[in-house]
This record gives sequence, structure tokens and C-alpha cells, in this order.
Amino acid sequence: MNERKRMQPGLESHRSENPSGQKPQDRALFTGALIGQSLTVLLTNAVPLYGVFALGWNSFALVLLFVLEGVIVLCTDGVKRLFMKPDRQKKGVLFFECVFIVFFGFFALMVFGPAETEAFSFADKFHLIKSLFVTQVRTPLLVIALFRLVRLGQDLSAAGWLGGRFRRPLEYAGGGWMLLLFFAVMTAPFISKTGPNPTGGLAALVAVKTLGELFAWTGRIVYRRPGEKAGKSAS
Repeated sequence: MNERKRMQPGLESHRSENPSGQKPQDRALFTGALIGQSLTVLLTNAVPLYGVFALGWNSFALVLLFVLEGVIVLCTDGVKRLFMKPDRQKKGVLFFECVFIVFFGFFALMVFGPAETEAFSFADKFHLIKSLFVTQVRTPLLVIALFRLVRLGQDLSAAGWLGGRFRRPLEYAGGGWMLLLFFAVMTAPFISKTGPNPTGGLAALVAVKTLGELFAWTGRIVYRRPGEKAGKSAS
């Protein structure tokens, strides 16, 4: 009995140091995922910052990149759909993402643009978009696509589809992206036309987008903490 009492303080101190009962390797895995995936988000959004500061992008080039990145997000969500259980709600969400990103993005590119292009015809604006894509946006977009593929791999791995154990279910990224895209498209032309420092304003817009993505990304990780019982069927 005395020996058991002598052991109790040690046990209590151990429990106070680890009140959640998580194993050290679980906490290390959780922290590693949080840091690694947040780093990927930061690297992805470093690309438009490079375009604004180093390439001198205007709001139209930035909006074009955001719209095309939205299409990439939609494609990665389509890949995730292949690993999810058939669900009418999930199908509806993916369909709504597709309609919004494609049609709103097209609308934004046709309506908004540099001041000198406001009188352009549809064909002229299409040629402007094509020229801008080839000369300025194509290579940065390929880099973003690479980082998006990395993020897709991280999501699939966390869901247990690339080996390892399940940590969190697959979730579409397009929902939050639609809000970010809408905010960026509506704000970028206003910043470039009325802001005292268009370059700084566009950089601030990218920073806000980055924070929004980090909030959504880390929120999904924190929501599914290590040690919770779940399976692939949760997707």
C-alpha cells in the first residue's frame, strides 16, 4: 500500500504533463503536419507576391492567376471526389464549386481589366488574356499547380490513402476558395484604380488571401486531432 502511494505522485505529474493522453509520436506527427502543410500554403502564395513585386503585375494579371488557380483547386477537388463515398450533398457541393469558379471567373476576366481595355471587344479581351497568360502567368501558374499537387498529396496521405494511418477525412477546398476568389476579384480592381500604392495594395490582398487559406487549412488539421478514432469511411 505504501509503495502504491509513493508511486501516485509520479503518475499524477505525468498526467498533468500530458492531460490529453496523446502519445509523443502522435503529438510530433500532428505538429509536423501543421508546420509542413502551412509551409506549403505560404510557398504557394509566395508566387503571386513574386509576380506583384518582381514582375510588376497589375490587378488584371493577379486576378487572372487567381481564377486559374481556382480551376486547379476545382481539379484537385475532383480527384478527392474519387476517394470519397458517393454522397448527394458532396456531389452538389462540387457542382456548385464548378459553376461558381468557372462562370464567375470568366465573368470577372471579361468585366474587369486595366482602364485602357474597358472599350475592348470580347475578342480583343480574349487575345489580351491569352497574351498575358503566355508572357507572364504561365510559368508562375505551373509552380502553383506543383504546390497544389503537393497539398493534394498531403490531404490524401492524412486520409490514409497513401499509406499510414487515418488522421482526418478528405474535404473539398473549393468552398473557402470561392469566398477568397470573390473577395480578390472584387477588391483588386478597386485597389489598382483608387489606392495610393497599387503595388502595396495588391501585395496586401495576397497577404489576406494567404491568411484566409492558413485559417481554413489549420482549422481542418486542428479539428481532427491525433488520437481520435475515425476511418476512411468518414470521408
